[in-house]
Amino acid sequence: MQTAADPQQPMQETKPVNPWLTIWVKPRTTIRYILNHKFLGFAFLLSILAGIGNTLDQASSRDVLDNMDLGLPLFLLGAVIFGAITGIIGWFLTSLVAWGVGKIFKGTATYKEMLLATAWANIPIIIALVLWVPDLMVMGEGAFQSDYVVGSFIGAVYIFFSVFVQIVLAGWYFFILIKAVSEAHRFSSWLGLCTLLIPGALLTILFIPILLLAMF
Repeated sequence: MQTAADPQQPMQETKPVNPWLTIWVKPRTTIRYILNHKFLGFAFLLSILAGIGNTLDQASSRDVLDNMDLGLPLFLLGAVIFGAITGIIGWFLTSLVAWGVGKIFKGTATYKEMLLATAWANIPIIIALVLWVPDLMVMGEGAFQSDYVVGSFIGAVYIFFSVFVQIVLAGWYFFILIKAVSEAHRFSSWLGLCTLLIPGALLTILFIPILLLAMF
């Protein structure tokens, strides 16, 4: 069982790891290695790729091409540009919130460390982005339209498999993010979970009265 390091103890050296492989099963050890050895430059690329992946996922769930007459190539170009921008902005904001809320629980991470931790937690989202290549080959524009009809049994099986993998990767991302925030702040995973849930709970509490007022 992995436990948070004592903030009062000197930072321990970690053995070399391949983050793309080890983060799935040893997220805290991997994040500690990254914090000790990696630089921010590559983290920008990870956040951009994650932003593109999230943009495509959102566009698909909202069937955006039902109301747009762009054509798939132009739409994908826009999604890449928009996703890159929102990926960077979301990365900065998520890291800022996780860094700030973690301080309430006496977390010790610097903002730079939190930027590194949250960026590398995006690996499952980036793997999900890779799956968009076969998705587009199978469905084309239909991936972003509500009236897409599956043309074959094999196509239906593939779509079911793709959706299942996306759900698994989304859950794994949240698991890794909890561990990443916890390791950066050098506290328990439970406190890492609280660090991520508290901002969402506060936003929900704030927006419920606004939504009720808008309805009436």
